[in-house]
Amino acid sequence: MSFPNTKRLTFGEFSKEDAELLFQLNGDPEVMKYITLGKPMTLSEVKTRSIPRIMKSYTYEKDFGIFPARLIESGDYIGWFQFEPDHEIESAIEIGWRLKKEYWGNGYATEGAKLLVEMGKQMNRKIVARAMSENKESIRVMEKAGLKFVEEFWDDYEPRSGNPDVLYELK
Repeated sequence: MSFPNTKRLTFGEFSKEDAELLFQLNGDPEVMKYITLGKPMTLSEVKTRSIPRIMKSYTYEKDFGIFPARLIESGDYIGWFQFEPDHEIESAIEIGWRLKKEYWGNGYATEGAKLLVEMGKQMNRKIVARAMSENKESIRVMEKAGLKFVEEFWDDYEPRSGNPDVLYELK
């Protein structure tokens, strides 16, 4: 993989043996607040749902997938960043992130998101990101990375918060 580093972050690829790393995120109710309304995943669910989903993410195109992020300085695993073909908007790239709560508020999400935006721009592709409308922190990261609000929409996943989701993009 030729996924570049940022000033503070380095990226790799998950393996099938990395369920524990994903469980550190998906098993935390605070991390999952705007994904499953705080319902944590079990380690078994991570192994049967998250790992196969991430392994599939590496099969789309070169440099695409969901990539574990580590701090360059310490090697600490902080979460992951998503860079995949969007499944709804033709030729767009969807970006996303999920970080361990102890790393929130340090600018890592913005730093990683800006890198993803730059990579998408170099590919001459539209970049999109989605979030629950209540997730003000992720929306702020989208805005700092240069994405603009497009629309509110209702998706069909469960559990739902009762509010619409938002779509942001950079054309």
